[in-house]
Amino acid sequence: MKILALGAHPDDIEIGVGGTLIKYAKAGADVLAVVLMLPMMDAGRRRESERAAEIMGVRLEILEPESDQLHFNRQLVGVFDTLIEREKPDIIFTHWDHDSHQDHNAVSKSVLAAARANRCSLYMYEQTIPGGIVPDAFQPQLFIDISDEIDTKMASIRAHKSQFEKNGEWWEYGIKGRAQYRGYQMNTKYAEAFEIVKQINRL
Repeated sequence: MKILALGAHPDDIEIGVGGTLIKYAKAGADVLAVVLMLPMMDAGRRRESERAAEIMGVRLEILEPESDQLHFNRQLVGVFDTLIEREKPDIIFTHWDHDSHQDHNAVSKSVLAAARANRCSLYMYEQTIPGGIVPDAFQPQLFIDISDEIDTKMASIRAHKSQFEKNGEWWEYGIKGRAQYRGYQMNTKYAEAFEIVKQINRL
């Protein structure tokens, strides 16, 4: 099985879908995490992303399109068209399409367009913490138990040391607390939740 996870920035993937990717990687899936851009401190953020991917046991690719291309347009859709055609994933994870961050939204909408004609399941993960308040509500339909993966997930997030310096320890508490809340909803300790865009049954 091939899994493709997409995030606009370093740490987006680890926060939104890290535990699930770890679970797939442990089960033998080929997991590729793709980061679009490296904001400020490029070299440091790159090293943090590489360390986080190593902890999760997944492949990492950083695309770095021109900053003026990070909009929902033909150019960005084309980037994802090429990536999906090359990787031929069974499952794609991307940002929620109502995320308050403009970069996250550009990625989500472009991935939705690029995956329109592909035979792969497509799921959206929750808005990154800390995140803005939006009038739309995330409506999870898919829950994945990450109780056995939570420690590795949090270790991958702690690899992003620059973000701890920026956001403080409450950042970590918020991420883990949400995983506890989603776990409570499915009667387990920790979980990640997703909105289903499309689910392809290959049986």
